[in-house]
Amino acid sequence: MQYCSCGDWAEGTATRCARCAALDLLQLNANASQSEIKDTYRAMVKVWHPDRFPGDAKLRAAAEEKLKALNAAYVFLTSEAQSRSRPQPAGQTYQAEAHNSGPPLSRARNRRQSRATVRRWRLMPSTSMMVVWVALGCGVLIAALVLRSIDSTLASDPTTARVYSRLRYGVIGTLRQTERTAGQRLQDLLPHNNTATTAASPQVAVAQPDAHSGGHSDSVAQDLHRRELGAAHAAPIRLMPYITSGLTKDEVIAVAGAPTRATDNKLVYGNSEFYLTNGKVSGWKIDPTSAPMRVKLWPDAPVDPDLDSFGVGSSRNVVLVVQGTPTYFDANTFGYGGSEVYFENGRVVSWKQDPSSPLRTAPRYK
Repeated sequence: MQYCSCGDWAEGTATRCARCAALDLLQLNANASQSEIKDTYRAMVKVWHPDRFPGDAKLRAAAEEKLKALNAAYVFLTSEAQSRSRPQPAGQTYQAEAHNSGPPLSRARNRRQSRATVRRWRLMPSTSMMVVWVALGCGVLIAALVLRSIDSTLASDPTTARVYSRLRYGVIGTLRQTERTAGQRLQDLLPHNNTATTAASPQVAVAQPDAHSGGHSDSVAQDLHRRELGAAHAAPIRLMPYITSGLTKDEVIAVAGAPTRATDNKLVYGNSEFYLTNGKVSGWKIDPTSAPMRVKLWPDAPVDPDLDSFGVGSSRNVVLVVQGTPTYFDANTFGYGGSEVYFENGRVVSWKQDPSSPLRTAPRYK
């Protein structure tokens, strides 16, 4: 057994607990409410109902298997919600039964034994206490190593990367927002009407490299204070295992590190480039030999996973399932080495084959 990212045990060789696996199947986060679970389940049943594929036996069979999995996940999550709504945790119930069961003399004896245990703990010699603290420290260290290993496994596994990244992003964002809120409350308590106090405040320490105006006046302090207020409400940077479409410039830098060259519309890492539109990734050109980058594109709609070729009229999602993530892409082109696939309105219209990196096209279109 091993721990899931939510802290529960994962059964057997699985990397996630049953609840997280069920939520992932319904594409929900760990904090999803019962109403969200029901609404999402109903929507996905409509999408994956076998009657939607009357003319394709293969897709119909795949839809039936998907529907069985959705039903099992929904039953588990709704029945689990009932079991989690018990008024008293298991540990407290056990304790209450242990102290309140049996005749009055037995209950009194149980209470005396509990008090004696507490007294023995308080009177434990210092050497024994030191052993206890050393054992606790070793346990914390082992737990940290295990969690680090789990973090690396979940972040690099394509089946868990999306859910785990969303969970880790939420936790990190909450911690950073809490830190910023605490810092802002401290700033609100500090006066901003004299030079000495402003010079000692964190705002001026941040702005000192830009101090071209010659002193820290009241207007400078007020301007710095306004900038701190804006920073306190900035969205936290997501830490993703892959760079994908839609990430901001700061999020790409957080994943890939400092670029060798950067403009408003481009980030360059050696021979690899990321193209930005309105401050977000809209395309890239990756050189896997001299400047490999961790990039990934996922289908945004259900696609038959058993497809092994595409042709004219196929969607971008089908090409992604068949060929994988392209080394070059923009709004109308996917590139795979020297081969390229061209789209119009999200559908394949033609392609260019390179023998060194062949495309898996349908036989009738070759």
